[in-house]
Amino acid sequence: MKARALAIVSLIVFVAILSGPLLMPVADGKEISDVKVLMLVTTAFGWNYFDAKEILESWGVNVTTAAHALDVNVASCYNKPPRGTTADFLLSEVDNEIVTQFDALYIPSGGHWQGLIGSTRVLDFISYAYEHGVLIATTCIGNRVVAEANGIVNGSSVVNYYTSALYMSLAGAEVRDNEYDVVIDNGFITGDSGGGTTGGGYLLAPTSEICKAIVSKTLGYSYVEQAQVLPLIGESGTSFNISADITDLDTELESLSFADNNITEVHARIFTEENRTLIDTIELSDLDGDWTFEGSFIGSVDGEYIIDIEVKDTNSTLEIERAVANFTVGIEPTNTTGGILDPLLIGSIGIGGFVVVVGVLIILKKRS
Repeated sequence: MKARALAIVSLIVFVAILSGPLLMPVADGKEISDVKVLMLVTTAFGWNYFDAKEILESWGVNVTTAAHALDVNVASCYNKPPRGTTADFLLSEVDNEIVTQFDALYIPSGGHWQGLIGSTRVLDFISYAYEHGVLIATTCIGNRVVAEANGIVNGSSVVNYYTSALYMSLAGAEVRDNEYDVVIDNGFITGDSGGGTTGGGYLLAPTSEICKAIVSKTLGYSYVEQAQVLPLIGESGTSFNISADITDLDTELESLSFADNNITEVHARIFTEENRTLIDTIELSDLDGDWTFEGSFIGSVDGEYIIDIEVKDTNSTLEIERAVANFTVGIEPTNTTGGILDPLLIGSIGIGGFVVVVGVLIILKKRS
């Protein structure tokens, strides 16, 4: 009887694996109170630092400040009344072991950027942190610091902040259109400014959006739940249908007391898999109102391709999920409909099949 029950359970597991969606992973067991952010400042840091620190701490995030001095109040930017802060760490003490204990590094706005890029040590531990999975977040002229950090932005999309755009391009980054205030891509969260001393300054900077992105990405959340392309293989001239399941994260991030976000645009960007050369950008539409955005691409050149899904919200934040699907042009489809099984699905079938076989063997053994 037990053996028969095991076989039934095995079949249920097998069916569940085949029918269940392949969702983006969420950080296991991590809560907002577990998120740790290291802010880097020196003399002449911008008031954006205070806004970001206060927002993050109000949500329960642990914020640590590293500066060039501990025994005096580190002076803020010259274009505002003096408002100092006291650091928790000396920049000279921050090493690779310390920096990788944090989930994100945040470089706020302000004239302190010159002091930061003047320190090889600082640039080295920023790049080390990035290479070891630490998010790098910047606002305003803080982007200039990241542009100097040993080429870590190469191949990543970044915000178009006017005084850092040239340096970002020289470092190999893709500077995106002016329509975006925040760009989230490839481990970077880059934010625009509020317009400097005459344009609203820190009050209009997208600080809360950057803070939200830090928390969201640390906890493993994304606007993109899953994406797929069908067929996976087709000859030249095949129409590949792209779909992406999108969420606004209002439920997941409701505790942040952040204004509801609405999704305004979803695009699929198609790249060659070998060297990420951009081939085309396809607008995806949600015609049925079911949060599944769809579009199509005609494959005309043989090769292997990957798809990024880009989502823009009402706060002019652009979130990019890389290589969420792939397909091949130039090989005859394996069946008359032009479809082919997804490799992940094949793996799931294999696992499910193994479970079923084990259950059957147990039954046979019991009967014998």
